[in-house]
Amino acid sequence: MHAVKQSRVGIVSLVFMLACVVSETANAQFVHPGGLHTQVDLDRMKTQVAAGAHPWIDDWSLLIVDPLAQSTYTAAPRANLGANRQRADQDAHAAYLNAIRWYISGDTTHADAAVRILNAWSAAVSQVPTAAPPDVYGLQAIPIQDFALAAEVLRLYPGWSPTDITAFKNMQSNYFYPAVNEFLTNHNGYCISYYWANWDAANIGALIAMGVFNDNVAWFNQGVDYYQSGAGNGAIMNAVYFLWSGNLGQWNEAGRDQEHDQLGVGLLGYAAQTAWNQGVDLFGFAGNRLLAGAEYTARYNAARDVPYKTYNNCGDNVRQFWISTNGRGRLDDRPVWELIYNHYGVLQGLNTPNSKALAELMRPEHGSIDHFGYGTLTFTLNAAASPNPPGPAPEAPTDVKATAAVGRVYVSWSTVAKANGFIVLRSTNGGAYETIATLNQTTLTEYTDTTVTNGVTYSYAIQAKNQSGTSASSKACAATSATPMAAGALPTGWLNADIGTVQTAGSAQYATVTNNTLLVSGQGSGIGGVGGSYLSTNPSGSDTFGFVYRQVTGDFTLTARLASVSGAKMSNTGLMMRAGLSSEDPAVTLVLGSLGRRIAEMGVRSSAGGPMTWTTGNEYTTMPAWFRLRRAGNVFTAYQSSDGISWFTVGTSTIALPSTYYVGLAACSGDVTNNTIETSSFDNVSPIKVNATGAGDQGAASQQGSP
Repeated sequence: MHAVKQSRVGIVSLVFMLACVVSETANAQFVHPGGLHTQVDLDRMKTQVAAGAHPWIDDWSLLIVDPLAQSTYTAAPRANLGANRQRADQDAHAAYLNAIRWYISGDTTHADAAVRILNAWSAAVSQVPTAAPPDVYGLQAIPIQDFALAAEVLRLYPGWSPTDITAFKNMQSNYFYPAVNEFLTNHNGYCISYYWANWDAANIGALIAMGVFNDNVAWFNQGVDYYQSGAGNGAIMNAVYFLWSGNLGQWNEAGRDQEHDQLGVGLLGYAAQTAWNQGVDLFGFAGNRLLAGAEYTARYNAARDVPYKTYNNCGDNVRQFWISTNGRGRLDDRPVWELIYNHYGVLQGLNTPNSKALAELMRPEHGSIDHFGYGTLTFTLNAAASPNPPGPAPEAPTDVKATAAVGRVYVSWSTVAKANGFIVLRSTNGGAYETIATLNQTTLTEYTDTTVTNGVTYSYAIQAKNQSGTSASSKACAATSATPMAAGALPTGWLNADIGTVQTAGSAQYATVTNNTLLVSGQGSGIGGVGGSYLSTNPSGSDTFGFVYRQVTGDFTLTARLASVSGAKMSNTGLMMRAGLSSEDPAVTLVLGSLGRRIAEMGVRSSAGGPMTWTTGNEYTTMPAWFRLRRAGNVFTAYQSSDGISWFTVGTSTIALPSTYYVGLAACSGDVTNNTIETSSFDNVSPIKVNATGAGDQGAASQQGSP
């Protein structure tokens, strides 16, 4: 589907009475300025700031102190933009913010700063941007898009000469477009769903933005076409790949992390806003599908539950069994919600409860690394729909729970509407409550208190806060108190050993708190050796790690939650069943560790001295994470869970282990340079007690939801 002429409504209708929108004809005229902002938008910002009107003036006050919005900013252009796309994007942000600051204030020193930045890049770039695989072409599109959007504002400035504008256009034609086109056409040779939605989204937005600035209908339409019907994950039908009731659309990266999830929302939001300013309605395409994706993402990041459908891709086998908590609730980044809310909720009058809630929690918007931000200034349409402060102070948190652990207390509470931060108060042995932590710019309803003394009883209270004030404290009850305890000797039947040759001896300790806690420390070079996990540094094919274990006989199931890991490095850590304590014995394991401590894997060594083969589990696992290994005859199955209730199968393998064998928990730092150890904290370990036949006393909750 190509870009077609669309009618416009509301505040920008006058613009389209005066100019032609993009069409299929070679002589079509684009609306200028017409990137993220039209002339009407810019004039609204200028008028409202001059009047000191809220919420525009509140965001303006933030923008003018941003280091990137200063007229003294110095760019760092280079021949290959892809050599440092992050620094390139920083320069693009500086150009945009200075251009906005010039238009609103009339101070031409800021326009001149933006001109210097864009001209420096036009003069420096001399090749198609490239980077190391797999990002040969790809994420460079983020600064490419942002440069074009900045230039579209700056083109109003008479001090940016026609010659310089032509040079900028030539840079986009000769160097930037080939990179964007190559990525969307070939995806660097990878299968079509290998790259996440934000990769395609950046390139879609770059095509649309460059098309506008260069008056290039083909580029613009190529971006519109890909948004509507492209094969990659950034096309809207793939980015929002599953629809749930309640207008919730599951985003492609929901199981990866919430930072990238919101990145994609923002990037496609930029593309849709730019297209809208040219009369093309990508916002409304496929029944407002972008809104469904935004509502799903916003709801989850406002600390409310959402349904989830397991996701996998064509290449990495990412197997995302559950929605990711990584980055959930952060309000200090991803200022993308004012754009979404103002278009759908204010301009279109649609129901946007979740996007509106996040926009309110972040108002006034700040800047960020990947987004221009300051949307309260640039996208707010009327004050009544976007008040600042956005509402009353939040209510006091409820359902506060304190859970004792070794050297720490886990504190949690229920979601609080309209709260964008919390204050944690603590009483020691019945004394007065004192503030121990202030949690800013977050909706996440949990806190880990590590400033405790084992054996001391602590009570906790929580206050919620937002732009309007702070709530009363939560009420105290028995559940709000906890007594952390020290770890000590291992329980009966459990032993500790180093498997293979290590340079630093490991150790293990036990405590009854948190449904049985085992602290396992280990150094070692790796589990699995050659053919092993992503980060194995052991060239011999044997295992070297710390192991806490016991012997069992017959069928057995071991369950534990990996709560946390301490230490400078971690190769892998998790559950294991093995034939013996030799470094090359047959074994089955389920570990977390590879690529930033995020990939879970099931490893199987079926014969002594043989290689360990690996099956990827949830590729974006974050702690705390539940693991389970089960033996039934000679069939071994590994499971994962995010909550200890719903379990997912990682893999199953049949190997011949002896009827009496070793089960336990492994820890390996993989540090063969400084030989430091890592310590893994496992809680909810079950069973701890094992009877004479090898069967376990499973404990009260350890087998809940057992598959």
